[in-house]
Amino acid sequence: MKEKRLQRGQAMVLMALAFIGLAGFIGLAVDTGILFIQIGHLRRAVDAASLAAANQFREGRTIAQIDASSDEFVNLNSLNPASADVFICDFASASSDYHDASLCPCDNTNPNPDYHCPCILDPPSLCQGSGIPPRKYVKVEATMPVNFSFLPIIGWGSIDITADAISEAASVDLVLSVDTSPSMAYDAACDDADDDDGDGVDDDCDEAQFQWPGWDADPPADPPVGWDVPDSFYRDPHFCNRDTDLGTPGVQSNCHPFEEVRTAALALVDRLYFPYDRMAIVTFDRNAIVHQNLTSTKADVTNVLTNLTISRSPRIGGPECPDYPPDPRGCTSTNTADGLIGAGDEFGLSPRSEAVWIVILLSDGGANAATGGGGAWVCPGGPTGDDPTWAAPFCRDNDFESGNGAFGYDAEDAAVDAALFVGCPDALSPQPAGCPAPGQAAVIFTIGLGDLVVDNPGCNMTAYPGGCEADQGEKLLRYVAGVGDDGDPDTPPAYDPCFGITTGDNCGNYYFAPVGADLLEVFEAIAARIFTRITH
Repeated sequence: MKEKRLQRGQAMVLMALAFIGLAGFIGLAVDTGILFIQIGHLRRAVDAASLAAANQFREGRTIAQIDASSDEFVNLNSLNPASADVFICDFASASSDYHDASLCPCDNTNPNPDYHCPCILDPPSLCQGSGIPPRKYVKVEATMPVNFSFLPIIGWGSIDITADAISEAASVDLVLSVDTSPSMAYDAACDDADDDDGDGVDDDCDEAQFQWPGWDADPPADPPVGWDVPDSFYRDPHFCNRDTDLGTPGVQSNCHPFEEVRTAALALVDRLYFPYDRMAIVTFDRNAIVHQNLTSTKADVTNVLTNLTISRSPRIGGPECPDYPPDPRGCTSTNTADGLIGAGDEFGLSPRSEAVWIVILLSDGGANAATGGGGAWVCPGGPTGDDPTWAAPFCRDNDFESGNGAFGYDAEDAAVDAALFVGCPDALSPQPAGCPAPGQAAVIFTIGLGDLVVDNPGCNMTAYPGGCEADQGEKLLRYVAGVGDDGDPDTPPAYDPCFGITTGDNCGNYYFAPVGADLLEVFEAIAARIFTRITH
C-alpha cells in the first residue's frame, strides 16, 4: 500500500514538471507573438518618425526640433514609451552626436563612389572635399522595451528592441529666372503721388522725355539741388539702379517693383537649406545672363541678388536698335525664351539626379524678343506683310497660340519651345505627344507681375482691326507653368488646373502678383510645395 502512495507522488512531480515545460512552450509562443507585434509597431513608428523628421529637415529646423518631432511620432505610434535618436550628415558639426558619416557623400578617393555610403577618410569632415553636396538624409533609430507575460517564469522578463529608418527630404536644385527689362522700374510713374524732384509738387511730369545729358555718362547719385526733373525720374533704370537711399555701395534701392522682387527672392533663399539645396540666378531682358551657376553656397546667391540691376532700354537709333522706326529688331526687351533656356541649361551643366529640378520664371509682360539661329532676332512679318516691320505688339502675334501663328514664328513661339525644353520628360521617360524631344523634366513655376501681364494696351488698332489679346503675357506664363506642372503640354482641359480660371487668378503652377508687395506671399507658397519622400 505504501508503494502505491509513493508512485502517486512521483506522478505529481512529473505532472508539475510537464506543466512548467508546457507553460514555458506556451509562454514562448505567446511572448514571441508579443515580440513580433511590438517590432512591427516600432518599425511603423520609426517610419512615421523618419518622415516627420525629414519634413522638419526640409523646413530647415534645428536638430533639436527634428529630434523632438521624431520622439513625438515614435511614442504616438508605439505601445510602450520609446527613445529615438536622429542622425544627419552635417559637415559643419562632424564631431557632434547626431552626425552620421554613412549619410554623407563619399570622397573622390573611394574607388566605388556612391552618394549613400560611409566616408573612408578620418576625420569625416574631409569628405566635403569631394565637392558633392550632401543629401537630405535623416536617419531615426529607436529603442523600446518589450515586457513578456509568461517568460518571467523562467527569469526572462523583458527585452529591448531596436528599429531604424532613413527618409530623404528632396534636395532642391532651383534656378530663379527674373525679367530685368526696363519695365521693372515702371512703378516710379507720374501717378504714384511721389515728389521725386523735391519741388513740393507731386506728379509733375512735364518733362516726360527726360534723360540725363550725356546718356552714357554716370549721373550723380541724386538730382542736383534746384534742378527740375520729372517725378518719373526713377522710372529710368539709368537713375534708379544707383544706391541713392541705402548709402551702401553695390546695393540698389529705388527701382520698383524690382526692389520687391529682390526682397522676395532673398526671402526664398532663406527658405532653402544650404548646402543640401542649390540655387542659380538667371536674368533676361534682350538676352539672358547667367549671374550664378548652381551653387550650394548661400552667400554667393545672396551677393548676386543684392547686386542685380535693371537693364536700360536700347536707344532708338543706337547700335542695338538702329532701324526703328519701323524695324523693331533689337529694340524689344523681354526675351522669355532665353530666360528659360538659360535656366534649363543649368541642370545639364551640373546634374544631380536625386534632386528636384525647379525653375521659377518671373516676368512683368509678354515675350517680345528672341534670337534664332546665328543670333538673328526672331521678329516675323506683321499684318503689313513687311518682314520684319511690325505694328504693336512687336515681334509677336496679336493673340497667344502654341505654334506658329498667322505671321510666322515669333517671340512667343520661341518661349513655348523653350518651355518644352525645360519641362518635357527626360530621355528615360515616355514622351507625351506634344513634346517634340526629351527635355530636362524640371518643375516650372511662373509668376506674372503687374498689370501689363493681364491688361497690355499696346495694340495697333489700325493694323489689327479685330484687336489684340490684352492678357497675352498671362496666357504664355500659364502655358509654361502647365508644361512644368506635369511635363505634358497637351493636358486635357478636365485635368488642366488653369482651364476656365479667370484672368488674374492663381492656378496650378502659375501665380499672379498685381503689385510687388504680393511677391513675398507668392514665393512662400512656392517654397511650401517642395515635397518629401521616403527612400528606405
